[in-house]
Amino acid sequence: MPDWTRSFPDADHRWVMALRPVEEAKDFFAQQDASGAMLAERARWLVEDVEKYAALRSEAEAAVMETRQIAKAWGQPSEGGDGEDASPMQSLLALGHAWEPDLVWMHPDAQGTYRLAGGVACFPSSWALREKLGRTMQEVHSPVPGLNAELGRQIDTFLQRMTPGAVWQRENWSLSRDGELNHHPSHHRARLDATITLPEMWLRLEHQLLMKLPVSGSVLFGIRIEVVPLGELMKDVEATARLARLVATMSEEAAAYKGLAAARGALVEMLRGDC
Repeated sequence: MPDWTRSFPDADHRWVMALRPVEEAKDFFAQQDASGAMLAERARWLVEDVEKYAALRSEAEAAVMETRQIAKAWGQPSEGGDGEDASPMQSLLALGHAWEPDLVWMHPDAQGTYRLAGGVACFPSSWALREKLGRTMQEVHSPVPGLNAELGRQIDTFLQRMTPGAVWQRENWSLSRDGELNHHPSHHRARLDATITLPEMWLRLEHQLLMKLPVSGSVLFGIRIEVVPLGELMKDVEATARLARLVATMSEEAAAYKGLAAARGALVEMLRGDC
């Protein structure tokens, strides 16, 4: 099970970076699903609509090729795109098929501001890759109420000061009424409301990794999705209490952004054992 303390601080809700340094990125990208179901689903989405789930600007081409060489050095499985004449897009798709986490590359513009320059996002959490392409981090985060005011400059400064080869991780969480991996906004999903029941509630964790690529200067952003039945979390008394506190204390705007506004009262009662 996940380390819940990383996802749920023992505090009232606020937006936090909560980054921690790690020694290397290899284990994050190594295959963890022995059944192969996650990779099979990634392949299905990439075949069904590659333009929806993969995109690449010229600024990120060098970063993609550098990442492909890193993957080869790690000895991780290949899905093609290894040849000397492979294009950056072919290499991007090879990574998208071979790795379970989603991948995003951020590259600094002439002013040193990082912009989203490419990626493979088969399991997005209610965002569309092509809508974010070319945007700065503050523009990417603009739908999150209050985040830029609290952390916008801090995020920009962190990216600009990352040292080559440095690797950092953090967690993010949300709640949903299904255990699907792909939450692209074009997909219909049941909304959370006051009628929620425990068996239909899922915790959606984003294990996030940032690595400064030493050659291209881009930042590789990995997003590994993990879905856990809420009932499993509730076996941990401390984690349940922390989540209840976060949900109860978040602003109305934050609750609406996370899709919890109509369900918040019922959810807090559920977590506190009042229902």
